[in-house]
Amino acid sequence: MPQTTGGGYQAAVSSKILAPSPIGVVCDFDGTATLLDIGDEVSRHFGGIAYWEERSAAFRRGELTTREIIEAIYQRVVATEGEVQAYAVSAARLRPGFASLIDACRSRGAPFILASGGLRQYIEPVLAAHLSPATRAHVSIRANEAIFASPFLKVSFPGDEESRRLGCAVCGSCKRVAVSDLRAAGVRHIIGIGDGFADRCLAQFADQVFAREGSFLHRHCVAEGIAHTPFTTLEGAADAVAAFQQAS
Repeated sequence: MPQTTGGGYQAAVSSKILAPSPIGVVCDFDGTATLLDIGDEVSRHFGGIAYWEERSAAFRRGELTTREIIEAIYQRVVATEGEVQAYAVSAARLRPGFASLIDACRSRGAPFILASGGLRQYIEPVLAAHLSPATRAHVSIRANEAIFASPFLKVSFPGDEESRRLGCAVCGSCKRVAVSDLRAAGVRHIIGIGDGFADRCLAQFADQVFAREGSFLHRHCVAEGIAHTPFTTLEGAADAVAAFQQAS
């Protein structure tokens, strides 16, 4: 598949992936690493179900870009950072096999990037609550930033500039940037794992794709003829990392 090149937008995070490895993983968070979309749950809980449903319907009609729907679902959220974090931890359940996938990467020195259109402020406490310290330490997070301004939560996109440089103006923080960083670090085989609309870019640039069964990404891969492996748990992806052999 096509390869991208270039640097990342989080230098501190990128320092975790400098060790050469023949294989690496870029994995979505909401609905992929977790059973529920935690961003949607936060929006529904703090901003109202009716508003979330109306904005989601507008997105499905093509009236909002990926970046715009991410901004839109939080426009009615009134909550403190602590309240959002506590709710996210209580609502989140990690998908079976997620920890095993990270540990498979860790055992062979393969980088693992959690690339999300969600918010760092709820992703970090969910991982801390549900993963062992050693497993959590192997995860590099690429996510958007919540701004807890009065009265409503706002979103900033730290990956926007690099995303646009690499050709994507709709995601905000496009997952092709994470793929680009792994390529630059010498990774030759990248496994992309996702479920949603924004994961189309990940599927386009990864070498091997896992798409959650029945998801938008699964349907997209079928429609576009993109080779992929459907999943309900992430044990298969963990096995793929463990079994990968570099071509001579």
